[in-house]
Amino acid sequence: MAKNEKTISEINERMRRGEAVIMTAMEFKREVRSGYRFKVSDVDVVTTATRGLMSGTSAMLVLPVEESCARKGIDTLLLNGVPCWPCINPAEDSGTIETVVYGTTESIDHEGHYGGGHLLRDIVERKEIQVEILTKEGNRIITSFTLDQLKFARMYSFRNAFQNYYSFVNIKNHRSYRENPHSIFACRPLPVMSGMTCSGCGEFNPLENDPYSKVLRAGMKILVNKTPGVVIGYGTRSSPKMRNLSLAADMFEMDPEFMGGFRTSGGVEVINSVAVPFPVLNQDILNDLVQCLDENIPLHIADIGDRIPLAEATYADLWSGAKLEVEFDPSRCICCSFKCAAEYYCPMQAISWRDKKIDEKLCFGCGACTANCPGGAFMGKGDVPRGSIGRIYVLDSEIPVIFRLSNRHRAQILAEYLKEIMAKGEFLLNDADMELEHQNS
Repeated sequence: MAKNEKTISEINERMRRGEAVIMTAMEFKREVRSGYRFKVSDVDVVTTATRGLMSGTSAMLVLPVEESCARKGIDTLLLNGVPCWPCINPAEDSGTIETVVYGTTESIDHEGHYGGGHLLRDIVERKEIQVEILTKEGNRIITSFTLDQLKFARMYSFRNAFQNYYSFVNIKNHRSYRENPHSIFACRPLPVMSGMTCSGCGEFNPLENDPYSKVLRAGMKILVNKTPGVVIGYGTRSSPKMRNLSLAADMFEMDPEFMGGFRTSGGVEVINSVAVPFPVLNQDILNDLVQCLDENIPLHIADIGDRIPLAEATYADLWSGAKLEVEFDPSRCICCSFKCAAEYYCPMQAISWRDKKIDEKLCFGCGACTANCPGGAFMGKGDVPRGSIGRIYVLDSEIPVIFRLSNRHRAQILAEYLKEIMAKGEFLLNDADMELEHQNS
């Protein structure tokens, strides 16, 4: 084998001995920008990650129920008010029911405020989940469970970890609620040319780092919400220029801080986090990692009404110098007499007006609070204008970023965690990566 090539076996052995050179995407890109010219021998693995809205999320759960309930058949099944889809032919003597829940299904009790994504996080947090069953005979059964009572709880995504998105602005002067359509990409109608919504983790995103599908493949071991998972393949609506992945992972050891429900003006959505290790086997893989920089990744800007791209920026315009977290200055709170707008529009329900604080474990860093607090009590950490978490100069205007649907802060944390467990030899590259080695040789 040439000196500028490595094998999966060699990298795994180096990880077992604690000798592998593993870098996060953040560390690697920083060195590239500093002018360092990497060789294949310099680094063994680069860890990438992304966190954001991932609509195509579902989970299969096996729920404990009375055997008589299974025999009677189920007409309706609700979990915390979220409609689920039970197996048509349950195993009558098992005392269990198989059911599927979708991340974007809304609760019948809290429409627009609670849905499948919230439910999945509540399950992973080991909260008690209320089960309501209506049998085909018309009987109503109420019971409950926690995650530790389940024998099977697995997330299956049919499209997650999107490569890129459009950014949206109210360009064509949609002034009214009716003209400015409700959208999953905004928490409220956008002001005319004075507010932008953005998505995508740019140079940290696994798919951006693999433009020619040299690395990502079915069977590859990854992290999903901080627990081991596997790539099933490319997902629905995936195209060569806008790809996404289909994934699977057991829910029992997921970290709830990396997942959850997310409210938008277009309905409830679901958040996931995905991390992928890139074995640096040869010069081609290394070149793709080097070229994947924010300034090289286009960010298409479209009108929120018709979604037709009208301008283009780059992810450097979005993320270079951007503040990844939001901070709260209680001294600026003006105690709105009717309703705290920041609390109302927070997609994660992370703000408590009464307690005057942000729940850091829930906060997504989206910036909705910065744009909706009349007192300016919320702001991006650091030097950014009040009322936004950044700004982009486009269409001859400087437009503030008022809503982000990707959370680069926790993407970084996840990439760092993957590096940490790989450096300890606790997460090795697997057989699917052996196939990668064969195809790249």
